[in-house]
Amino acid sequence: MQNEKGQPSLTPPGIVTTIRASMSRPESEAAREWRHAGASTASMYGNFFFWLFREPFPVRQLGQQFVRVMLEGVGILAVAGIVEGAMFAWLAGWYGTKFSVVNWAGAASLYLLLSAATTLIGAMMFAAKLGTAFTVEIGSMQMSGQLDALRLMAVEPTQYIVIPRVLASILAFPLLKAVSDMCAIVAAIVLSRLWFDISVPIFLQHALLVLKHTILTTSYIRSALHAFFISVNACGLGFNFEGGAIELGRTTTKSVVINFICVLVIDTVYGVMDSVFGWSTL
Repeated sequence: MQNEKGQPSLTPPGIVTTIRASMSRPESEAAREWRHAGASTASMYGNFFFWLFREPFPVRQLGQQFVRVMLEGVGILAVAGIVEGAMFAWLAGWYGTKFSVVNWAGAASLYLLLSAATTLIGAMMFAAKLGTAFTVEIGSMQMSGQLDALRLMAVEPTQYIVIPRVLASILAFPLLKAVSDMCAIVAAIVLSRLWFDISVPIFLQHALLVLKHTILTTSYIRSALHAFFISVNACGLGFNFEGGAIELGRTTTKSVVINFICVLVIDTVYGVMDSVFGWSTL
């Protein structure tokens, strides 16, 4: 047997065939898995809006999921806020010292934190913490037949399982972002004082000159959009799950990847529209 250059090949033909088959098979399986993941998330949007306004409305389940999302998300978003506050306080103070505008470090750090950073990073933390939890829970229900059992009892799983989680995420994530914002602001103020000797009055005085209520409004609207898409994608992947425990782990990984990409796309599109229409400057 010869290789591509016409020279004798040292690899037996059977091994070459096996290697090529093993290299091509995972690609086709991966393509099928990602097509299924895309179809699962797309179909969940239709199911969500189809069952959203139908009775009975799952009020009790919505309350339970709201409390659960708040309790599970508050810790990680508070820690993320502290880390973000420290990071942007250092960057703003360091560059402010370099260009002799250190007193404006508070304005720069708080503007970046409240307008973009806590929303984007918070959405990723929310997807990693709560999105994966939704996928694993609903996927386990599908794997164990609990969703089919609900259908046998004339209970629609989308209405009973999915809608409460999505609505609870939309309501809870802006509140969790508020917690993250407060932690980031406190961290930025304290560390700016310790690292660059910026007094609290000077910090706040310059920060309030550039901050507007529209910046907060648009950021919280964006956080609600993130919560909607993250929760629907995560629930859709779990709802249409097929396979066993190994496949559930792969589906959970896909949930993280899809939601991270979705967060970046939404944030980019919203930022472009904001700059075009000037929502944050009204």
